[in-house]
Amino acid sequence: MGSFTQAQTVQDALNLSQEFNKGTARFKGLGNANTALGGDISSITGNPAGLGFFGQSDISVTASYNNARNQGTFFGTNATRNKGRFNIDNAGVVFHFPKNEGYQGWQNFNVGFNYENTNNFNNHVLFEGVNPDNTIVSAYSDNIQNFGMSGLATGLQGLKLIDRFADAQDGYFPITNETGNKDQISDVLSSGFSSRSAVAFGGNYNNKFYIGGTIGFTAFRNEISDQFSEFGWTKTADNVRPDNPDSQFLDPTHENFRYLDKNYEMLDNRYQVSEGSGFDFKIGAIYKPAVDWNIGATITSPTWYTVDTYTENDISVNYFQDENATTAFANPRFQLAPYENSYRQITPWKFGLGVSKFFSRGLITADAEYVDYSTIKRRTVGYRDASLEADWDADVKDAYQSVVNLRVGGEFLFTNIISGRAGFNYLGNPYRDADNTQYSGSLGLGFKLSNTLYLDVAAVHFVNDYKVRPYTIAEEFWNTASPVADIKHRRTTGVLTFGAKF
Repeated sequence: MGSFTQAQTVQDALNLSQEFNKGTARFKGLGNANTALGGDISSITGNPAGLGFFGQSDISVTASYNNARNQGTFFGTNATRNKGRFNIDNAGVVFHFPKNEGYQGWQNFNVGFNYENTNNFNNHVLFEGVNPDNTIVSAYSDNIQNFGMSGLATGLQGLKLIDRFADAQDGYFPITNETGNKDQISDVLSSGFSSRSAVAFGGNYNNKFYIGGTIGFTAFRNEISDQFSEFGWTKTADNVRPDNPDSQFLDPTHENFRYLDKNYEMLDNRYQVSEGSGFDFKIGAIYKPAVDWNIGATITSPTWYTVDTYTENDISVNYFQDENATTAFANPRFQLAPYENSYRQITPWKFGLGVSKFFSRGLITADAEYVDYSTIKRRTVGYRDASLEADWDADVKDAYQSVVNLRVGGEFLFTNIISGRAGFNYLGNPYRDADNTQYSGSLGLGFKLSNTLYLDVAAVHFVNDYKVRPYTIAEEFWNTASPVADIKHRRTTGVLTFGAKF
């Protein structure tokens, strides 16, 4: 639907630009603060300069189980949903090639190959409540007025949901009652992933300066099933008359007359699948001004995606004589034509700085990352539509802003075999005019099983509190505010990495 599809596309742009699920259990236990650390498989896509710290070859696999819990509050009513899933988050290998037996010049040149699951789209968000202020049909009317969607207008008239204003220039008004109590339910089920396969190179110069680079090949698939339900009453003749005294709904001899002052249930169903692939690169460096200090920096290129989407959308209504009726006297349905689209998307550049301080039995490390989400770009495929691209870029600039993400972590060696870790990760709010709080805390343990084998475990608890609008209306025209739901998202992940040096 016009504005909804446009808003959803803008949200898809952010989904492809954020990564929440990277790294091994060690670095997840450290809050993913890895810009100024090395010697871990995560360095392949974290800071590739960290590959220069490997003194021997290494291979590891990381598995996880995460459980997402969402609580939605809508007009004072709470609803909760949970969804869990097992994943292979990371698998990689680093090959160590020593270059110099002495203490001067290049010490090694290492190569790493890695697969990581960078994002998990599995989620279930439900909210419901009684809305006394407006109806989603007003949003449909706005779409018709703003985007000239004649097909939608014809379909909604067939569903008996809208009629023209007396002044046709004003467009359409809802037959559903805006001000009466309406039960509204939004139920969104999503699944999918994004992943990166990467090859990286890293070198060590004089045990003082480390440099590296990564080339990544990304892939993703995101499947969304979205149902919005509304249950209420249609208008009476007295409600319709001020908007259009000549309406067919007011003519007792016309079929439309029987749809006034009736109980209805409306379902708006949308199914969308998006998938694509892309590539990116990263360069990084780590400098040791002293034995017990590391300073790191990274520059991450945009990911250049090619995206294909397929969308189905239908609206159905059941009309009842009253709330006690069990059989509908009419149940019209309108299906929009399936919509396929292909486009290219370019995510933002990312710039990171980090510092690590080492102690006799541990370390503290911290990162700062700058990302400007307002620079996300979308480009047409096969033809150039400069006007469409400019409109979409303007929507992104209106919706998003630049952020600074902060990460800090610490590690302490309890014995020569067991180490403990803790970390905190704060993500800046990417939305320009919406509340969105994102942060995570983590705890981890590392076990040296033998001279060659190691095991790391971590638990990460992610918090995301945000607001979402199930639909947006022209508030000044309808003299009411768009409805808003408060979502509290909690994701707890258990992570295990098993690795071997060789």
